[in-house]
Amino acid sequence: MRTLLNYARELLVRNWWLKFAGLLLAYILWLLVRSGEGERIITVPLVVQIPRNMEIVSERPATVEASVLGVPNLAGNMPNMAYAINLQAAGEGELTVPLTPQGIRTSPGSGITVVRVSPARLTFLLERVVSKDVPVKVPLLGVTAEGFDLYKVTCQPDIVHIIGPRSDINPLKEVATDPLSIAGRKRSFQQTVNFNLQGDDIHISPVTVEVDVQIGVHRAGRTFRIPVVVLGEEGLAASPPFVSVSLLVPVTFKGRLAAEDLTATASVPSDKPLPNRVVVKPEVKFRKDLEADIVIKQVNPEVVTLLHKTGKK
Repeated sequence: MRTLLNYARELLVRNWWLKFAGLLLAYILWLLVRSGEGERIITVPLVVQIPRNMEIVSERPATVEASVLGVPNLAGNMPNMAYAINLQAAGEGELTVPLTPQGIRTSPGSGITVVRVSPARLTFLLERVVSKDVPVKVPLLGVTAEGFDLYKVTCQPDIVHIIGPRSDINPLKEVATDPLSIAGRKRSFQQTVNFNLQGDDIHISPVTVEVDVQIGVHRAGRTFRIPVVVLGEEGLAASPPFVSVSLLVPVTFKGRLAAEDLTATASVPSDKPLPNRVVVKPEVKFRKDLEADIVIKQVNPEVVTLLHKTGKK
């Protein structure tokens, strides 16, 4: 009897740590199997289908939570699952969609049963997608160096095409780029800039713009009185007969500049019968090539009236 007890004691004590590890592993496996049979909460991707000419402008989650029963497949991985919402037939406006277990898509034979979906419903705001062409605006920061002026800012392209939800696109009259600094600049420069759009759903083409900033020495204003010459028909005179032309001339210009270097012409329209009075915009040009930095700033008045020289009517 004592021999039997000694044998049993030796059997229990020998390699006790291996036996304990085996029991612990068996317990862990039992817990895993039991938890697989209970209810669990998993995160499922949300897939929403909308018409091509619509956009969801309200916030929407990328996932939903599903309460499920069942165990993973034999590989130990969760099956591919997603919650699908089909709004292909929806119109513009607000739409509330209930979320049900039947909306969960899962692979066949997954062994998973969906009990609940959270949240219980989602609300979407759909808007029609519109497009239009708008001009480009380039904001400038700072001022040029002392003794230098900003001559001109041009961009290519100067008109862009934008597409997006109606509420974002309709109010836009122009689109701005990221600002450019001209602080302390003495020379012209070119730079590629991005657009600074506030709406995340607004698409623009192209996505960048080439900006050309012209900077030069300080220019002073000079004004000349130029006679208006009428072209196209005899017996007509301009009223007033002279226009005042204001120029911007670089202070470094050393050449001679006089009223005779400019011409102002008014052309008679030829596409319709000539009435007694014709209002036209005179065209002012230089007679010869001068410095490119000399520009016409203003013509006053901007328009003149063409009258018969005799017997004004």
